[in-house]
Amino acid sequence: MSATTTVLEQPARTLVEALDRLPTDPERGMRFIGTDRTERYYSFQQLGAESRRRAALLQNSGLSAGNRVGLVIQEGHEFVLTMLGVVLAGGVPVPIFPKATFKASSQYTDSVAQIIEGAGARWLLTASTSLPLVVPVMSHSTHLRELHTVEALFSEQRTAPELQPPEVRPEDPCFLQFTSGSTSHPKGVTVTHANLIANTSAFLGPSGLDRRDDDLGVSWLPLFHDMGLIGFVLGPLIHDIPVVLLPTTSFARGPRVWLETITRFKGTITYAPNFAYALATRRMRPRDLQQLDLRSLRVAGCGAEPIQADTLQKFSEALETVGLRPEAMLPSYGMAESTLAITFHP
Repeated sequence: MSATTTVLEQPARTLVEALDRLPTDPERGMRFIGTDRTERYYSFQQLGAESRRRAALLQNSGLSAGNRVGLVIQEGHEFVLTMLGVVLAGGVPVPIFPKATFKASSQYTDSVAQIIEGAGARWLLTASTSLPLVVPVMSHSTHLRELHTVEALFSEQRTAPELQPPEVRPEDPCFLQFTSGSTSHPKGVTVTHANLIANTSAFLGPSGLDRRDDDLGVSWLPLFHDMGLIGFVLGPLIHDIPVVLLPTTSFARGPRVWLETITRFKGTITYAPNFAYALATRRMRPRDLQQLDLRSLRVAGCGAEPIQADTLQKFSEALETVGLRPEAMLPSYGMAESTLAITFHP
């Protein structure tokens, strides 16, 4: 295969169909790096198999087609496998930020309850570590009926029945994406399967990132927001791009880990908001540069907040000596209301 082939000429019509088409090459898949640096690798085939097992367990537990399912899950692999399981079972996932950013846990509970109510979610899936924060949501919601931990529901000891694939149409909701709520309460956006396929085909096609067979994405972006979720999970799944996913907290503790991961895995595509490039530049020390090699990076995208040309120029200049090409810097614009991407600078 050539290094510059673009996206599939006839992409799948739904995310479910895309999951049925996942490549069999064991070298292509998703690598999840935990907060403790523990690594879990799933080939695309393994990812699909475990997602189907989870879908069957959800159906067996009473999940019906069309049920909205809140997801409060911090670990990347658990979040991705569970979200895909919900979709394959016919449910509609509702990703929710998994960790309280407020000083008072009651504020977090209220915020989660608002999203659950707005989504009309009957189910809420979480990790055991987050359970104390989300249990109070049950008494704040008129819709919520089921609360489960992923550890209990998807235990490896549980034998899954045969999955009963629901009928999924392109116009059906794939998931509900809630905006960040930075200027008001989070607002829900319905992303259909057709929306997802159209937008990922556009931003990974010739008018966007021009997907190549040798591409590999590296991201620490939160998976409950559109840039991390669609840009580095769903888009790569639909269009066969291996990825390495870091926890957001790892970047926050030390931005260098982002660039070290690109170096280690020879990443070709990454994205971050303006503040991340500024932070990485400020934290960079001469000794850090000795460990970096960014020659593989062909796209260093910037979006999600106002972009400062000076920020990208300083980042580019600071890392030019370790192989970062200035033309790799890619200012972009998008909105959750438009699925993800709207425009890229040429």
